[in-house]
Amino acid sequence: MISPIQPVNRRTFIQRAGLCAGALALATPSWQTQARAAGTAPDTLVAFRISAEQWLEEPAFERLLDFFRQAPGTADELAFFTSSTHPPLPLDTLRRRAERLAKLLPRVRQEGMGAGINLLATIGHHEENLAGSLDEPWQRMMDPGGRVSRGAYCPADEHFRKYVTKVYTALAQAAPDFLWIDDDVRLAGHMPIGYTCFCPACVARFSRETGENFTRESLVARFGSGPLPERLAWRRRWLDHNRATLNQLFALIERTVHKLQPALPLGFMTGDRFYEGYDFARWAQTLGGPERRPVRWRPGGGFYSDESLTGLPGKAHDIGRQVSQLPPEVTVIQSEIENFPYDLLRKSAQATVAEAAAHMAAGTTGTAFNVLSQRPDPLTEYEPILRAIQRAKPFYRALRQALGRAPLTGVWPAWNPDSFAANSADGAWPEGDGDALGATYRAYVLSELGLPICYGPDGAAVTVLAGSGALAFSRDELRRLFAGGVLLDVAAWQTLDRLGLASWTGVKPGVVQAKDAIEVFSPHPLNGRFAGWSRDCRQSFWHEPACSLTPAAGGVEILARMTDYAGQDLGASMTACHNELGGRAVVMGYFPWSMLHHLAKASQMKSVCAWLGGGRLPVTLDSFARIHLWARQPAPDRLACVLLNGSLDPAPAPVLRLTKTYKSFHWTGMDGQTVALKTAPGGRLTVPALQPWTLGLLVAEG
Repeated sequence: MISPIQPVNRRTFIQRAGLCAGALALATPSWQTQARAAGTAPDTLVAFRISAEQWLEEPAFERLLDFFRQAPGTADELAFFTSSTHPPLPLDTLRRRAERLAKLLPRVRQEGMGAGINLLATIGHHEENLAGSLDEPWQRMMDPGGRVSRGAYCPADEHFRKYVTKVYTALAQAAPDFLWIDDDVRLAGHMPIGYTCFCPACVARFSRETGENFTRESLVARFGSGPLPERLAWRRRWLDHNRATLNQLFALIERTVHKLQPALPLGFMTGDRFYEGYDFARWAQTLGGPERRPVRWRPGGGFYSDESLTGLPGKAHDIGRQVSQLPPEVTVIQSEIENFPYDLLRKSAQATVAEAAAHMAAGTTGTAFNVLSQRPDPLTEYEPILRAIQRAKPFYRALRQALGRAPLTGVWPAWNPDSFAANSADGAWPEGDGDALGATYRAYVLSELGLPICYGPDGAAVTVLAGSGALAFSRDELRRLFAGGVLLDVAAWQTLDRLGLASWTGVKPGVVQAKDAIEVFSPHPLNGRFAGWSRDCRQSFWHEPACSLTPAAGGVEILARMTDYAGQDLGASMTACHNELGGRAVVMGYFPWSMLHHLAKASQMKSVCAWLGGGRLPVTLDSFARIHLWARQPAPDRLACVLLNGSLDPAPAPVLRLTKTYKSFHWTGMDGQTVALKTAPGGRLTVPALQPWTLGLLVAEG
């Protein structure tokens, strides 16, 4: 019989020459350079990104300074966009703007804020304002079908690389405190096209790298033909090619900037970069240069309005994945808060300040707010959001002090930098259906039940395998995962079966039920008082197949079965077992990543994950509430946990279940006030009420 909690051994696995104003600025140490020389690090907790329309003309710039004077100390630094539209600028335009910025940045420093530059478009985002943008007969980004984006240039084109050198020379000569490379430096998503770059020069370079002569058409065909191992191998080689393409551009930028400004920190903005190969550690090292200068990072994602508040924690998970790939020496990590197109009635101040805190919970050490107008109009309407950020800043500071860059621990929806190769395993690639990553994204629903989420294997108390994601891992990596605790769906079982590894799950899929199946919880310790409770996911409305599970080894236990509306038994739908590797596995055949939000199922999933973790899951939510958890253990006797109430209902007295015993507990709310708490018998701890879409920080010690 499987008991609810038993210890288990778990092994872990692992970016004008001749500026007159710039010449004077080069001779004057910047605010940040002076701080480094004095041995102190400037505060980078709260930054604001400033539209070009707010500084190009003097009246708008004066209004901008007046705006921040209303709430002194709120902004630690300002980053000035070079343009308001998304393709690269003509070189003369960029040089004139750099000259103006060289005169403005010292005025910002006089107000007590750091001052830097954000180059909005290096290679270009997409097609916009083409008449006012760079227009040269150089290679544009090209997709697998041969279409191009007129607003984005191929980063490997030698003519374009000379332009990049001149652009970054002009910006470095403006002597900013920091210089951001924006997230147009990517290879996917340059509207109107998707995946790039398949231009003749890039295909020829890949041919030289691999020793095989490709055309664009034959290369794309190679990704989707031949035996599965061969397809995956070619896809991984293309991901390596993509990693190198961006790394070579970062090397050019680093040499250009640091030749003029040796101490200037470079920063890079990212989103999820699966198609680019997620090579953050190498790119950070390249941007730091041989002298390992400080590098900044700005992870981001899409959450622009209150229309779908679930996007707030969803973006936090996107950011958590990005931060997990950064080396420990990257300590200035500012999440991107973007309320584009910056209309205040679309996104509330509450969601904005809560989002920044959730990103710190997921791994960042500060925030860059891109929330002000993109028009040259007065900023009066934005004063409430500035005040809200000012009030939230003490809470942000408490989060950074408690969390730092300590790794998260919890439930890990498994992925790695090769995960994009597993998409559309048997179909067209890269423009396939994205099933592997899509399934992994769906598994983050577990965070809505009160289970702590983590973003990498080193902090994983429980691993989740969904869809075909296992194809991104080697056999040795999968063996190490299954020596611990793994939660998986039937599609993941089928992927393991293709690899000859399905025996580690203890079951085989049986009959597929396309309609009328209901899940009923078995009498089992992991189900507790919910034995006999049921879950009807209404297949007639939400068309998802359900699959029965048949034990294929001894010791497999049934956690749930399926029936139809007449009560006829349709077989087991959820199983648990100890496997031959000494690990534990739970397989789900019935709506594994949806319809989990009622009392019995949410309770069962928390109990199951606690069992899979074998005592390594540090905290779970004991209450029935939609509260997200992020947990870290900075030291053996210390737990730092952030709670987000992801519901429009208040959570009057959330209760946590702690795995370890601690001596003291302190709670900090979004008002910045800290109070002491007391635990109750059984490792339960009641924390103060959480209002809708607010957060709190718990620190347990001793």
